[in-house]
Amino acid sequence: MKPGNVQRSSEPILRIAGISKRFGAAIALRDVNLAFHAGTVTALTGENGSGKSTIARIVGGALAPDSGEILLDGKAVRIPDSRTALGHGIALISQEIALAGDLSVAENVFLGRQPVKRGIISWRKLEEQAAGLFDGIGMRLDPRARVADLPIESRQQVEIARALATEPRVLVLDEATSSLSEKVADMLLGIVADRRARGAAVVMITHRMNEIYRIADTAAVLRDGRIVATAPVRETHRDDLVRLMVGRELGDYYGRRRHEPDRDSVALRARGLRAASGAGDLGPVDLAVAAGEIVGVAGLSGSGKDVLGRALAGVIAAEGEVRVRDRPLPTGSPGAALRGGLGFVPEDRRAQALLGPRSVAENLALAWPDRVFRRGVLRPAAERAGVASAVTRYGIRTASMRLPVSALSGGNQQKVVIGRLFDRQLPAYVLSEPTRGVDIQSKSAIYALLRQQAERGAGVLFISSELNELCGLCDRVLVMFQGRVVASLDGSAITEEAVNHAMVTGEAPGVSAPVPGEEAAPVRRDPPLAAAP
Repeated sequence: MKPGNVQRSSEPILRIAGISKRFGAAIALRDVNLAFHAGTVTALTGENGSGKSTIARIVGGALAPDSGEILLDGKAVRIPDSRTALGHGIALISQEIALAGDLSVAENVFLGRQPVKRGIISWRKLEEQAAGLFDGIGMRLDPRARVADLPIESRQQVEIARALATEPRVLVLDEATSSLSEKVADMLLGIVADRRARGAAVVMITHRMNEIYRIADTAAVLRDGRIVATAPVRETHRDDLVRLMVGRELGDYYGRRRHEPDRDSVALRARGLRAASGAGDLGPVDLAVAAGEIVGVAGLSGSGKDVLGRALAGVIAAEGEVRVRDRPLPTGSPGAALRGGLGFVPEDRRAQALLGPRSVAENLALAWPDRVFRRGVLRPAAERAGVASAVTRYGIRTASMRLPVSALSGGNQQKVVIGRLFDRQLPAYVLSEPTRGVDIQSKSAIYALLRQQAERGAGVLFISSELNELCGLCDRVLVMFQGRVVASLDGSAITEEAVNHAMVTGEAPGVSAPVPGEEAAPVRRDPPLAAAP
């Protein structure tokens, strides 16, 4: 995509000069200098923990720098909080969703700026303003809907709408697409292009290389809190950019399988699985994952792919049958599912899988009560040994095992969640968006861990919104539409075009050979329930 047609001035809208930030003994930023100009998109790139989000939070008023200056239109400014940032025309969209769940969509979008007449909020005008905003940016959101009832993708859209409602001069997106399907992420990139064309300076943090190469003009590469390079995106090869980000050649990104799945042994099976959820209805679904097989699940928002993971793992009540190695699992009980051999990684690791204030060691040891406790008493030596082994085995980068797990980067938090489950050597796993918000090197490490589990004979169901990783990693890909599996693709039939076709139309692009006992369900012809624009 071409840069915006706004004339770039020599004076940037926003500049950070000599910014440094330390968290205890850890140095997050070291003397960072960057300039953001009108009509340009700057991609901040680098591994998790390189300092990208720290820059975003400082610019957005969530953090104060230890040293250095923030200059707006050439003048030094102090930004102590997000309200001040908004007053300066700076809006931050973060992957950390911070909405009032009990309030409506419209109330969240215009919180603190509701239309008031004679001291009373005009609810009709508030909803009209919200509806007009959504129409203008191409979002299908109900202004009256309660935010707590929305799926995570819709909540992220509310965050985006709230930022855009302020008409910012500087728009900062910190992994704003990490919770979005490719279709909705594409819509957001269109909004970014529009804001650039209208003269905004856009700062974008994303680990999706296709987004960087579609929309960014310049890439600023961070490593260990320093800017190591800035480069025009259109003149920089992807491999060179990755090399700058990780400091070395990444090698085979998805890796290669050494053994074929055992098609005669089914690790995970579901028959007639049905569930109802605020994110859409599910079922009936029949599926089977062979021992040693990685099966991907694709679908648009509202297709049922996220509900499928929660139903299989017992997080939500469901009807039907779930079996692990031909042993039935009780539905609606996460504990029973885990004891029966099914491990689950939820899509929102911070809210659903981690105890943020507790240490890395405590979060890891949650999975090993039989090892680190004896007669209800913690055995510190056993805990230290188990944690030290897991930190090494799963490549978790942490200055101390006693640090709060919330202090780790997103990629290392996810390694904690995945590692403690994989350490149990279960026969089956369901992972929902396991690489969301994770940098390229951590993604590659997670793919390697998944392959290791498959190589030892575990069945893995891999739910993802990123078509490239589904196509690069999985032995088969199931596509969901309106709560049902409408296509099962394997081998050379797994292409982004084929998966996308089935996601959008609900029709299989070809015929493939599913695991015995699994059939693609007939397509329902009523309109999509929640296919986002």
